[in-house]
Amino acid sequence: MIWRRSIKNRLILIILTICISALSTGMLVIGINNHKSNKDAMIKNATSQAKLLADLALEPLLKYEFEAVSSVLQNAFLDSQSSGAIFDAIGQQVAIKEGSDGKYISDSEYKNITSVRWGSKYLYVWQVAQKDDEIAGVVYLKISRRDFDRQTQTYVIYSFVVLMILSFIIYLVAQKMQKSISTRIVTLEQISRRISHSNNYSIRVPNYGEDEIGSLARSFNLMLETIENNQHERDRAHEALHINRRRLESAVKDLQYLANYDSLTQLPNRALCMDRIKIAVKAASRENIMMAVMFLDLDHFKDVNDSLGHAIGDQLLKSTSQRLQEHIREDDTLARLGGDEFVIILNRIKKTNNVIDVVEKIVSSFDSPFELSGFQVNTTVSIGVCLYPNDGMDVDSLMKAADAAMYKAKDAGRNTYEFYESHLNQIANRRHQLANELRNAIKNDELHLVFQPQLNLPNNKIIGAEALLRWQHPILGSISPAEFIPVAENSGMIKEIGDWVLDQACMMLAKCLQEQIIIRIAINLSALQFKQADLASSIGNTLKAYRIPPHLLEVEITESMVMRDVNKAVAILEEIKSMNIRIAIDDFGTGYSSLSYLRRFPLDALKIDQSFVDELVVDKDDTAITLAIISMAKSLRLEVIAEGVETKQQFDFLAKNHCDDIQGYFFSKPLKEEHFIGFLKEHKAKNSQLSDIYTTNWCCNENKA
Repeated sequence: MIWRRSIKNRLILIILTICISALSTGMLVIGINNHKSNKDAMIKNATSQAKLLADLALEPLLKYEFEAVSSVLQNAFLDSQSSGAIFDAIGQQVAIKEGSDGKYISDSEYKNITSVRWGSKYLYVWQVAQKDDEIAGVVYLKISRRDFDRQTQTYVIYSFVVLMILSFIIYLVAQKMQKSISTRIVTLEQISRRISHSNNYSIRVPNYGEDEIGSLARSFNLMLETIENNQHERDRAHEALHINRRRLESAVKDLQYLANYDSLTQLPNRALCMDRIKIAVKAASRENIMMAVMFLDLDHFKDVNDSLGHAIGDQLLKSTSQRLQEHIREDDTLARLGGDEFVIILNRIKKTNNVIDVVEKIVSSFDSPFELSGFQVNTTVSIGVCLYPNDGMDVDSLMKAADAAMYKAKDAGRNTYEFYESHLNQIANRRHQLANELRNAIKNDELHLVFQPQLNLPNNKIIGAEALLRWQHPILGSISPAEFIPVAENSGMIKEIGDWVLDQACMMLAKCLQEQIIIRIAINLSALQFKQADLASSIGNTLKAYRIPPHLLEVEITESMVMRDVNKAVAILEEIKSMNIRIAIDDFGTGYSSLSYLRRFPLDALKIDQSFVDELVVDKDDTAITLAIISMAKSLRLEVIAEGVETKQQFDFLAKNHCDDIQGYFFSKPLKEEHFIGFLKEHKAKNSQLSDIYTTNWCCNENKA
């Protein structure tokens, strides 16, 4: 509070408290005395008046002249709020004078006769009229306290006003009194604060006289002088200490760096590498996830040193460290153990495939030669990989496992990698085999498309189909897209495959148009395709080549693809949309897009992921999410497509809740080309006006293709 921090306010508060307390006490005592005296006076006057009336009514009461008694009471001086009554000796009321409120004493109250009673609003007085020992009757007066209470209230109000005026006068006087004391103290405090902020101890306090504050000011100046002298000495000592400390810190940093980092590549050395592995193991144990240790060795590095010299060998090691750094994340660690041996620590591994992706990229990166001082040096790398906790629980066991795996890679012919556990090698070999086989899949006509029809619920018409990629290998058999699509993306073949899918989809559209079947076909874009600078022009050229109206093609993208770089995604989608090509978000609900971002994208439809449709109606959460997606899509004026519809219960629920389109085994499984066209013809025969909403667009845009 302010009064606790200011002497000025404290002084004023003390003076005000003392004076106001004294005034309040005095006024209270005076008020109490005044109240008592006024009360006594009112009781005395009322008692006298009642006695007088009793004397005047005595004779008439004894003679039973009740009219005379009533006349006595009526002539009594009572204000309009007061009333009175006279009772005879046996308690019968013989006369009454009512006040403006019409209230008077009752017979039952008469029996409780006292002399005087002070009520909350009235003063009640009883006076016996008697002669000698004979009681002739009783006079009762009910005197209003209105004037008495008004006088008391007036006193309180006047007292409060006087108290406020006096308080204000006291406050003004107190302010003048405290200035003579607090002004000098405040000035002293301001100078102290100024010295504290500026550290300028040459400032002095002015002379304040010979009183206690003046003595305090002189002592303060003496203290400042002493501090100023000591500061000069301390500054000189501090400057010398600071110089020595900087030299020591620099030396310590140099020693720490030499102890933990490799002087050639500036990478962590063996000691720091072991410490980083220990930290990674603790983090993986705490979070119950995997981490990986990769042991790398350059193949035939000794030949480079012997033939080109150690200087070129050192350059090769530095270039190798830079190339390796490009393929790991910021929170991973690349270390050099010595010679041509490197270690990579991969933190927070969720799937084994993540490790395989990294190690394959590293092995592939050494396909490019190094340009070193005019020499073109070709080298490869052998890598051993182990995982925590499967292959070891501590630093030593993990390093031994990775080293053993690296020698397995050497024995396998170098320029490759090996996992410590055999089944991981089998996974890696499978991926490597698929990558090699996939290169010839298109040439050997092993890839093909199947088409899953999409049904419009309100019109019960087929309005489109999704093109799904399949791979039928002559030896390996049917290979799932979930297995070979990631391989295609990692190997860079996804663009060639994506172009083939677009070409095949447009070819199917052309065949449908020849059969007078107007339908749209949706194709899926991969993340790498979406990054292509010429994506829109490539799609447009293919549509023109097959004379396909753009609105009959729909591209499907995932939430994660567009959310990585929203601004860039918006620009790409707007370019595609400007060509009148439909755009849909696939697997909606499994990503992390927000309503504010969705509004920025030029979308036509949202596809509800099959994971929500599977448990529809059965699971409350999935049902609520599905309803929320439909509601949100409607608010954004987007179509809703539910995929994976397999039961009538799901079908009925989606139809009831205004889902636009569905696809799934309940309506039709994915069909090969020849079966798909036959399916469309059969549906067209049942419903000759197939998909009217596209007929108009086809007629209007046919000449543009």
